[in-house]
Amino acid sequence: MYPSLFDVTINEEIFIMSSKRILEPESMESLEEVFAYDVLTRQFLEILHYGFVETILNKGDKAGKFLEVGSGTGWISIGVAKYNPHVHITGIDLSENMITVAQENSRKENVSDRISFQFGSATDIPFENNSFDTVFCHNTLHHIPEPEKMMAEIKRVVKNDGGVFIRDLIRVPSFMIPFYVNIFGFRYNRLMKKEYEDSIKASLSPKEWKELFSNIQIPGAKLTKHFITHQGMEKASLNKRNDYFEIPTPMHLKFSKSMYV
Repeated sequence: MYPSLFDVTINEEIFIMSSKRILEPESMESLEEVFAYDVLTRQFLEILHYGFVETILNKGDKAGKFLEVGSGTGWISIGVAKYNPHVHITGIDLSENMITVAQENSRKENVSDRISFQFGSATDIPFENNSFDTVFCHNTLHHIPEPEKMMAEIKRVVKNDGGVFIRDLIRVPSFMIPFYVNIFGFRYNRLMKKEYEDSIKASLSPKEWKELFSNIQIPGAKLTKHFITHQGMEKASLNKRNDYFEIPTPMHLKFSKSMYV
């Protein structure tokens, strides 16, 4: 029998006792994996991803140069560009197939003039110090064998007064993984479920997030938790917008999206 959502939410000790981290490959290379990832992303675009986009729009810099680390098929960058015409975004990824699909997605969404996707490593970001007004990263950290290297690189390339937004899955004990895969991935096909399970196993536990946060020490940053599926770290830009912008969302999805803002 699966634990209830109530038990999972209140009992942090369950999360802290996560099983050992099992790494995934640092990038998805095959077109089959990339297309499966893109389908998965689009299924939750108005909840999980637009919740993160809304956070970036309201707490990131109101204008300027943005960087997405691990841009995947591009939907986070596309969302930011669609709702903020004053930003220019660079997305980096290690998968050439991801970059190809991201470029095509941005063309279809008519924002390709303000987004560029290119090859680049999260642990060796190919830009100078203090290059970006805001840096964001979604569901990439679990692909990184040494998360501190990625965090140190993000800290290096963002401006001192800039925004930082990093979010990833929560690793839970092995007995809870079937619950997550079958409940939150109930619409996934077999490959998508396998990838979701592997991603949970490769993610950081809440305890490891706290250790990472303590070791990196980005001034002004705080740890965040989003529902029972995601956790992260964020720092608001000193040049963020003054008014609150809400992404237009169907009424029946607003509450679900709010858990990821």
